[in-house]
Amino acid sequence: MSSPAHAIYSATFSLSLQGHEFQPQYDVQLIFNEAAQSLILCSAACNQNPSCRTFDYDSSSHRCRLFEADLTNGAIIATGSQTSIVGSVILSASLYASMYNQSCSGCQENRYQTCSSTTNTCQCPGNSYWNGSMCPLQLFETAACSQIDACRSDLNLSCNINSYGGFTQCLTGINLFTISVYENLDTGQVFTNSTGTVYAVWNTTAGSDSNLASSGTGIGKYYPGEVPDNVFDRNTSTKYTNFGNCNITGIVSPTCAQDTGFYLTLQRGASLLVAFRFATANSYPLRDPLMITIEGSNSNSTELTRGSSWTLLYNGSSGISTNQSRLTYGSIQLLPKTSAWYASYRFLVNLAMNNGWPISAIQYSEVELFGH
Repeated sequence: MSSPAHAIYSATFSLSLQGHEFQPQYDVQLIFNEAAQSLILCSAACNQNPSCRTFDYDSSSHRCRLFEADLTNGAIIATGSQTSIVGSVILSASLYASMYNQSCSGCQENRYQTCSSTTNTCQCPGNSYWNGSMCPLQLFETAACSQIDACRSDLNLSCNINSYGGFTQCLTGINLFTISVYENLDTGQVFTNSTGTVYAVWNTTAGSDSNLASSGTGIGKYYPGEVPDNVFDRNTSTKYTNFGNCNITGIVSPTCAQDTGFYLTLQRGASLLVAFRFATANSYPLRDPLMITIEGSNSNSTELTRGSSWTLLYNGSSGISTNQSRLTYGSIQLLPKTSAWYASYRFLVNLAMNNGWPISAIQYSEVELFGH
């Protein structure tokens, strides 16, 4: 298809025996049905379309069909025409791992990943998802799924989560939500009352009383304008910056970021949190959160500063990777399976990405919560 020097622009195909055609599981998987003068030109058309995973070509009729499908949701079947043949794109993790979530310069004109205009990083093409090593196609209704974004979102499908927090299958219109502090996701109505407030904390560990932080540039402060509410505004260009036990005028320490965070009460009421992800801020990778805790509570608002009000739900990675690109989301992190629903949640950073280097603050742009 192309010389080794241009291998990044090429695809490798596996060809079936003659006398076969491809049968997709769903009509929507057919993305092209035109005439082509040769098998080479049909395969080239597939190669130039990042959505194409399979094609079939009949040299007698010159029919060339491209499919957004593979053998996980389609089949190679015998046909009456002995001049028909099927080609399948050969995929491997090596085609994805070095580029995913990296700068768009790494995937320019590359068929396996595309540049996201939102994050300016290499991401999976449409109707596919990142499974940790490559970009398989998203799944159709009733298919078994194992992560939140595994189902065809363009068909209003989501990966169902049972009452124990386990993923089950792709279903339409299930009660899976992304929490936004100011948005009731059932109606789309925006709220700004006190139940939507995000409270900044510092010098606080899991199980202990919350020490509230306030706006300012000193110890126990968060930077004015870089407020905790920003982590739920769905805008990675804003951020939350907490100085912890340091300040803006010169007090720095390897532990400045530790034991800072926030808590909030969900506008939608008690919910089952099953996963989350953090997004990086615009600068200073050393300030990224590395390890966090998450706690849940059903106490009233006056009791939420008490450590005894909180139950530990998670203690582990933030999902942000070392040297992750700025203004991008880390990987989705799953909470241990639980059947407990909570109205309030507290997030605390207990370790930053600074690896012992002095920093003056912790910062992150977004926190996305998933559950039902």
